[in-house]
Parts: sequence; structure tokens; C-alpha cells
Amino acid sequence: MSNRKVATTPTLHELQDATALDEVLGSERAILYKHSTRCQVSAVVIDEVLRFGEAHPDWTTYVLKVIEQRQLSDAVAERLGVSHESPQVFVIRQGRCVWHASHHFITAQALSQQVS
Repeated sequence: MSNRKVATTPTLHELQDATALDEVLGSERAILYKHSTRCQVSAVVIDEVLRFGEAHPDWTTYVLKVIEQRQLSDAVAERLGVSHESPQVFVIRQGRCVWHASHHFITAQALSQQVS
């Protein structure tokens, strides 16, 4: 996968509408990653998120492109009560955000520790 383009892969599912966002935020367990297609840090961090997804196929991992889906990105910040940053990741359990991180704090290892 290119660092510049983020597409749906077997381990990364792209969010494109409010219905899908509702499902993710209400899910039993999921990872939601907010990605900027114009950010160099996001270009690096996406590899960490993909590495996590490959190591944890039992956790569905979603990507939300913040520039292309600004309204959905804003909805995440509002609904979770967490100020927007990108890149940013959220661990969702039983419909609640139980952990979040941004920028270089997003690593496959950090995500793995949070889902263990």
C-alpha cells in the first residue's frame, strides 16, 4: 500500500458515510484511525496501523480520511469528546472510546497493548 493513497485492504476498511460511522462507534470492538492524505506524519503512521491490523485480524480496523470526509471527522470529535488531531486513533470497546492517541504515539505496539 502506498503511503500517499489509503484504500480498503483486508485489514483496513475505509469509512465513507454516517451510517458506517454509527456502526463503528457503536461496535463491540474496533479501531478507528483518522488519516490525513496531506500529512507526512500520517504517511508514516498508516504503516503502524496496517501492521497492527495484520497482527490482530480479530479487531476490525477502519480508516477515516479527514480531508475528504471532514463532516465525519468532525462528528467523531464531537461524539467521542476528543479534540480533532490527525493522525489520530481510537480503540472502541462496547460502543465507547477506551483509548486514543495521536501522531507518533500511534504504534502497532501501543495499539496491541491496548487491545490485550
